[in-house]
Amino acid sequence: MGESLETAKSTLERVMETLRGSSNASENELRDILTRLQAARNTLVQNERKIWLRTKAGKEMLSDYGEASQKLLGVVESGSSLEVAEEALTEVEAQAKRLSDEIRKRSMVVT
Repeated sequence: MGESLETAKSTLERVMETLRGSSNASENELRDILTRLQAARNTLVQNERKIWLRTKAGKEMLSDYGEASQKLLGVVESGSSLEVAEEALTEVEAQAKRLSDEIRKRSMVVT
């Protein structure tokens, strides 16, 4: 579990570094994308110690998150257009929302 979580976090960090190094986007567009990426990464950071992530469902979510992150990294490294990168980012954000929703649901059960 820890490995896939760390992989997803480091992949998103590499995406941010790659985007900062490229000049394909305007400053405002780049700032918007980096903010969205940081929010998606923060979902992982804030919840990395949740015990349920070690379950089958948690591992599957982390795997899906990692796949979406890898896809985004591939798009960014290939120098694809900003629109294609935003589509891949939307997929990462969807995985972050899915994870957040599950965390919220599980915390309601406990309280």
